[in-house]
Amino acid sequence: MLAKILMALGVVLVAAGVVILATGGDDTPTSSPTSTTSTPPSSTTSSSTTTSTTTTSTTTTTTTSTVPVAAESPAEFFAVFQGAFDRADSDVLIERLNPAVVDRYGASQCQAYVESVAGEGLEGTLLSTSEVDSWDYTTDDLTTTVAGVIAAELERTINGQTLPQTTHWQAVDGRYTWFTDCGSPA
Repeated sequence: MLAKILMALGVVLVAAGVVILATGGDDTPTSSPTSTTSTPPSSTTSSSTTTSTTTTSTTTTTTTSTVPVAAESPAEFFAVFQGAFDRADSDVLIERLNPAVVDRYGASQCQAYVESVAGEGLEGTLLSTSEVDSWDYTTDDLTTTVAGVIAAELERTINGQTLPQTTHWQAVDGRYTWFTDCGSPA
């Protein structure tokens, strides 16, 4: 019986913590106004009262970050992505390239890379996507941890052979972007 009561209390505390985090609880101490009273010219009396509130939490860890939300679904992005490869539409592929990629390789190198691979076609199927999470974008012995990334499981046909592939996408300004290796880091 005691275990059930403690579990219920724990659930209530966790729920209260989530509500406080979601509503942006105010951590600023409150204070009452300071009042000053004048007496004869030679003395001044001043008083103030400060009240602060301390909140203690249990051992529940909640990580919050600002994660952009995509206005398009992963399936919609995959259709745009696949269509851009099929039509050799390097403008769309560059527009949808993740900013971390351009930061690492430079705009001109990414443009040249995308133009070289656009038109190769992207024969494949989107099988599933993961929940949004942080991901380590690692290429050329460099790693950047990127928040708000989904892993997309694809099945691709390359040279007549069907192979699984995992790619990563991040929502930027409401639309998914993709990651790649454009060559040599700038």
